[in-house]
Amino acid sequence: MSFNKKSKLEEIKKHYKDYTHTYLEVVNSAIQSHRSANEELMLNYYFNTMGIKSGMKLLDAGCGICGPAIHFAKKADIKIDAINLSDTQIEITKEKIKNSKLENKINALCGDYHSLKKYYQENSFDIVYFLESYGHCLNHKQLLASAVSVLKRGGLLYIKDYFKKDLAEMKQVNRLAKLMNKKYAYNLPCLYNTMSILRKLNMEIIKIGKPEFEDDGGIMSAEFSDKSNLKLFKEGEEMFSYADIFEIIVRKT
Repeated sequence: MSFNKKSKLEEIKKHYKDYTHTYLEVVNSAIQSHRSANEELMLNYYFNTMGIKSGMKLLDAGCGICGPAIHFAKKADIKIDAINLSDTQIEITKEKIKNSKLENKINALCGDYHSLKKYYQENSFDIVYFLESYGHCLNHKQLLASAVSVLKRGGLLYIKDYFKKDLAEMKQVNRLAKLMNKKYAYNLPCLYNTMSILRKLNMEIIKIGKPEFEDDGGIMSAEFSDKSNLKLFKEGEEMFSYADIFEIIVRKT
C-alpha cells in the first residue's frame, strides 16, 4: 500500500469531526450525496431492495449517524449491528438510538470496518450493507473479504456508492477523483476492480445498476459543498461528471 493506513484513517475521522454538524444542517439523518429529497422514500427503497424482513440480523458498515438503521429498525423486528470509524458520529448515533428507544434492536460501536471479524462472528449476518461508506475503504480486497466472512450463506451484500468513470478523458477524471479523495477523505473505487474481487470471493451477482429512486439533482450535495467550502469545481469552471453512482447486490453462495 503506497500510503500510511493509520494517517488515512485519521483523515477520515477528522473529516467527520469537522463536518458532521454541517452535513446535518442539510440532511435529516442519512449522510449521503446521491439521494432523494424525500428521505423516507429513499430509505424505504433501500429497505425493499435489500429485502429486509423480521427476524433478520443486519450489519451497517460505515453507519454514519444510523439514520437508515433507525428507519429499518422501526419498520421490522430485526437486529442491527452498526460500526463507524468516527467517534463523533458514534456519540450522536447512541443518543439517537436511545431517543428512539431502539437499544434492544441496534448496537453501534466505534471501530475500523476493514477488520469486521475482529468485532463480529463469521457467518452471522443476513445482510451487510454499505450506504456511501464503501468509498472510504483503503483496501477493497480486505474489506470485501471481511464483509463476506461475516455473512451467512445465502446472505446479501449491498453496496451503494460512487465509482470512478472509465472515460477517454481520464486525465480530467483522475484530477477530479484525486480532489474528491482529498477533500472528502475518500478513495473513489473502481467498479471493475470491485466486481473482480467479488467474483473471486464466489459471490453470486444479483444486480449492478443505478439506484431506482428519483434523486434530488444534486441540490443537497451542492448546499453542503457551499456551507463547508468543499467545492470540487472553481467558480465558472464547466461541470464534469467523473463518477457514476451504482448499487451492487451480491449473494454469498
